Amino acid sequence: MKKFLVFTLLGSFLLVTTPASAAIKVGDACKKIGEIRSLNSTKVTCTKVGKKSVWKSVSKPAIAIAKPTSFSNLVANYKGIPDSVWTDASKYLAQNLSDEIKVTVEKGPNTNIRYANSEIEYGITRALKLGANYPRQNKFLVVAFNFQDRDWARTRLATIESPFTLNDTFSDQVSVACSSITECDNAFGNISTDSGLITQGVSGLNNASNTNSRVIRSHYAHETTHTIQKSIYKKYGLKRFSIPCWFSEGQPQAVATSASSESLSQYILNRQNWLRPSLKGLPDFSEASISKFFDLQHNQPCDSATRMHIYDIGFIAVEALVSIGGISSTFEVLDKYASGMTFDVAFEKVYGISWASAKPILASVVSRQYIEANY
Repeated sequence: MKKFLVFTLLGSFLLVTTPASAAIKVGDACKKIGEIRSLNSTKVTCTKVGKKSVWKSVSKPAIAIAKPTSFSNLVANYKGIPDSVWTDASKYLAQNLSDEIKVTVEKGPNTNIRYANSEIEYGITRALKLGANYPRQNKFLVVAFNFQDRDWARTRLATIESPFTLNDTFSDQVSVACSSITECDNAFGNISTDSGLITQGVSGLNNASNTNSRVIRSHYAHETTHTIQKSIYKKYGLKRFSIPCWFSEGQPQAVATSASSESLSQYILNRQNWLRPSLKGLPDFSEASISKFFDLQHNQPCDSATRMHIYDIGFIAVEALVSIGGISSTFEVLDKYASGMTFDVAFEKVYGISWASAKPILASVVSRQYIEANY
């Protein structure tokens, strides 16, 4: 009986302890520092944590994504575009501006802005940091109005002088910025003879344009970039300017998406919205369609049917340029253009490749990203 009892107890001990020793969990105590065991599909190692030795999961090393450095490796390394853009932008955003920026907001008598002036100032300041090496304004006037106050806005804007010969005056822009009670959240970024000027429609409705900080900041950063563009033109005494529409709006959107982000992960999230637009005037996002889009939006007057894509496809195209040459390269193209070069010559001077040769590469890179995001 004793032998049987001993055997039974020993058998019970083995049955209990063997599974228990195998059932390792992260955080459990361990004995031999450095010992490695398998836990499901992962590895755990015995690690000293404070005064205890516990099992910790062995993290896999992050796979480095190659960043593009030129048009020669842009297609191969296009997945590194966001990281490259944010690395460049974050350096500018961390710096302080050399002078104080003054922002004045004038509202129509019946206009209610749902967001604080600090959101306006945030978007303006961040955009100015990204364009800090180029001509810019240090005073800004925001003229905000709802549908009811459009006549007030026209009268107020008629008192402001432009340094350019405009097809549409500041007053004319009011009807475009605010075409109805509900369609009244558009804007124009201009400069007057002595300040930046943002003509801003305000519906006051409960929508992202009025309540989402990221959207508001991006919106004002976008319009501020237009004031930098025009400050560059003013530097060279231009009275009229005609640059490709995909670039004229894609560049401000590239600045705005960086300016409204606080980290790489947030930048990646912010850019995702621009990779899922409704198709307007294009059959698909193929390379052939993107290439055709560039043709339609390269020489003014630009095609009206595909115009809305200058904000999204234009952005992703300019973003690729930023990944190669930094955000400053896009302003440098404008500076060379304003100095008297054609856009295509200015483009080649900055990126070392003709627009004709660059277009199919950009079309491929843009197409790949849109197809991945939408299918």
